[in-house]
Amino acid sequence: MKKKRIIWLVIFLHIIGIVFLKRVFLNKPRRGQPSFRKAAVEKITVKVEKVKRQDLDFILSYAGSLKAKDEALVYPKISGKLSNYLVSEGDKIEKEKTIALIDRDETGLKYELAKVDSPIAGIIGRTFLDKGANVTSQVTPIALVVDMDQMIVKLNIPEADISDIKKGLTAYLKVDSYPNENFEGVVSKISEVMDTQTRTLPIEILIPNPGHRLKSGMFSRIRIFAGKHTGSLVVGQDSLVKESSFDYVYIIEDSVARKVKVRPGIYQDNKVEILEGLREGQQVIVFGHQGLKDGSSVNVIE
Repeated sequence: MKKKRIIWLVIFLHIIGIVFLKRVFLNKPRRGQPSFRKAAVEKITVKVEKVKRQDLDFILSYAGSLKAKDEALVYPKISGKLSNYLVSEGDKIEKEKTIALIDRDETGLKYELAKVDSPIAGIIGRTFLDKGANVTSQVTPIALVVDMDQMIVKLNIPEADISDIKKGLTAYLKVDSYPNENFEGVVSKISEVMDTQTRTLPIEILIPNPGHRLKSGMFSRIRIFAGKHTGSLVVGQDSLVKESSFDYVYIIEDSVARKVKVRPGIYQDNKVEILEGLREGQQVIVFGHQGLKDGSSVNVIE
């Protein structure tokens, strides 16, 4: 009886061992064989905006340095030594009035002091020399005279902007010295000849300067109002994704992100005109692009 129990125990343990080995080795996925256990789909949270129609101002943006419309470096007509200045920096001066006197300083000879006159009316912007300094005719500058009533900015605009620039267009300038003010000017000159090396066209902006608050050498940021695009399809600039020199946006279709190629037009503030690729009312993603791919499941917040 005892012997039978031992035999049945051995048989039972043998069956248990076979079942265990089968589970370990026969049910184990082979290397490289995909597991069919379904993973939970993780949704990406995104923020969206609808594509809208909106009027946009067509503004061309540039940067450049201000200078007085009329500036003149003044040189002596003879060589010698600077005897003295008759004016100081900041003084007004009329055309052909004397700025300084030059001593010819030739040994054994006496000459009347030579006058250095201003070629234009304006303000003495700079005096460059100390009394007694040697000067050479038409080489050594004595002073800088500036007419501050009008300022100019000279720009070289890219070839792509030429068709949009016209004489008389309004320009708005901002300078760091007056951050809350816009100074208004006008496109006054447009060259007829392009620079073939830079592929740019020289233009000039004229700015009235009552009170002489604008100074030569100031850096300015310039916005030229070139017209208005009415009824444009508009999205936020944050929706654009740049890849391989192309522009894309992600739209939402049934809680899934779809990548769409678009052609942008003009920009205004944080908005961009879309010329091709979108329709009015579509939802575009403006936040949550990290890790986003075409076909990603998304959780939408507006």
